[in-house]
Amino acid sequence: MTAAPAPIPTLVVDDDHEVAGIHTGFLLAHGAFDVVGAAHTGARALELAETLRPRLVLLDIHLPDMTGIDVLRALRNRPGDPLDVIAITAARELDTVRAAVAGGVLHYLVKPFSAAVLNQRLDSYVAYRRDLDRHAADGSAALDQGRIDQLLRATTGPRGGGAPSATATITTPKGLSAPTLDAVMLDLRSQGRGTSASDVAERLGMARVSARRYLEFLVARGQARIVPQYGSAGRPEKFYVWTDGAPRT
Repeated sequence: MTAAPAPIPTLVVDDDHEVAGIHTGFLLAHGAFDVVGAAHTGARALELAETLRPRLVLLDIHLPDMTGIDVLRALRNRPGDPLDVIAITAARELDTVRAAVAGGVLHYLVKPFSAAVLNQRLDSYVAYRRDLDRHAADGSAALDQGRIDQLLRATTGPRGGGAPSATATITTPKGLSAPTLDAVMLDLRSQGRGTSASDVAERLGMARVSARRYLEFLVARGQARIVPQYGSAGRPEKFYVWTDGAPRT
């Protein structure tokens, strides 16, 4: 009988003690992770990364003494085996996202998100680690293009029977991108009583006309509906509400 893989040692970094505890609970409930430590400052995160040697870091961007980007860069410059990093943060600024991607984060999750979304990313990471370990066991240092593509796919979405990402099966029309659509869907789902295109645009740092295009696309697919809201001037404003319905193809 093949032994079960050892849990992945993971470090949780978040300035909020309660949120760090919630993330720890998610990781332990998943079953494939062992939380070896939690840090609430950047300096403590770097200290624990050095002493505990985790393989994965769940990293917040907003920390009291330095940014998560500073922590990410410091982790990348440390000697030894590289650490895998998943950013979990409320930071939505374009420069921050670009810096995180350039620093090699495997996923960038924007708060708030559902447990299902986090589990999807954890599933894809476990698949990625499994592929790495399988190749290492083969005894060959060189990867062919097929194996490289396989590893990269494992970092971008769940595999092996996991639930697909929100936009995995959606063909977006010209001018709409799947990552932005995913962000709009996540934001809309988090607004229980609905939201306007202007508010979506402000939260995601995009133009209102662009936000409206994505929202209207979701309405056309049956994943959102429009509810008129009347302001003090009596003029209705479109509010978009997530329907949780099956999309129309």
